[in-house]
Amino acid sequence: MNAPRAEQLRRFHGAVTTAEKRDRLGHYYSVQWNGPAGKADDPVRIVFQYRQATTGSAARKIEIKAAPRLHGTAEFQVTGPVYLEGGRVLSWHLSYYRGARLVETKQSYLWE
Repeated sequence: MNAPRAEQLRRFHGAVTTAEKRDRLGHYYSVQWNGPAGKADDPVRIVFQYRQATTGSAARKIEIKAAPRLHGTAEFQVTGPVYLEGGRVLSWHLSYYRGARLVETKQSYLWE
């Protein structure tokens, strides 16, 4: 079994009705972070901004706050009604904050 098919089966596991399956359609983003050494006391905040096919230049935002650790993972989902109404994600921008300090950013090629 190839990896994308296994991931799809994992995401749809437990969805029985058509509505449940439709609500799980969309884009999933997994993020791993490794913080600067010695700064484990500051809380972690990860901000995911994205633009969709039918929203024009309007950017939406999802923010995750995590416990103060040196490394971890977070998952962002653009699914359900947000995905069905807005369409596929065309561009994205990710910001990693430790406390109030911006540590790093990543973005897709199409992000302006």
